[in-house]
Amino acid sequence: MQEKYSAVVIDDERLARQRLIRLLNKFDNVEVVGEAYDVSSAKRIIENLTPDIIFLDIQMPKQSGFDLLDQLSFEGRIVFVSAYDNFALKAFDVNAFDYMVKPVREDRIEKMLERLSKSEGSNISNQRFNYEDKIFISDNKFMKFVNLKEIILIQSTGNYSKIFIQNGEKHLLYRPLKDWENRLPSNKFCRIHRTSIVNIDYVEKLEKWFNYSFRVYIAGFEAPVMMSKTYSSVLRNRFS
Repeated sequence: MQEKYSAVVIDDERLARQRLIRLLNKFDNVEVVGEAYDVSSAKRIIENLTPDIIFLDIQMPKQSGFDLLDQLSFEGRIVFVSAYDNFALKAFDVNAFDYMVKPVREDRIEKMLERLSKSEGSNISNQRFNYEDKIFISDNKFMKFVNLKEIILIQSTGNYSKIFIQNGEKHLLYRPLKDWENRLPSNKFCRIHRTSIVNIDYVEKLEKWFNYSFRVYIAGFEAPVMMSKTYSSVLRNRFS
């Protein structure tokens, strides 16, 4: 059965929104569940509906599409739709799935959806890192290789993730926590909270806390990290 993607269209121009929605409605595997005209309304709609895809204009009054992403923790696909192509490089710096120049054509949307279907249908387990791998990271300061086994903790900060390394380094990257969860070896890395993934090789102890939550003490990390009730059974089973 073909997967159906929920989508939100964000553009300050009403006619542009309506035109794109009409095009998207021609495809059986897309359902437009909402539309927004500025960053404030878009943020509310996305947080309430958690769509699979957002079609996002860049230049809008007061705040831009990039400003919206800075305020969100969005783990779906971002498709920029702009009248200009000079933002394309920055768009892919923020992990955009695609960049379309207005006026968007129906065949252009079709190609994007085909690529999306192929990427979603690929076997994620085959894409996972090996614990002995080195990964290449790039932040605003420098680029370097990091041994995966030296990562002790990853925490989400809005639409970014902060990586804590064994040697005390911290790196802020534009990548949702869900991406890390899908790529990291599941026998070594465990999600303990909606905002945190921990390397279990560095977990020293668990301390019972309020409402069935736990505090997780991690070697090389100053303060304990909270583990919510939702994820507590997963990590406790690793130590049972």
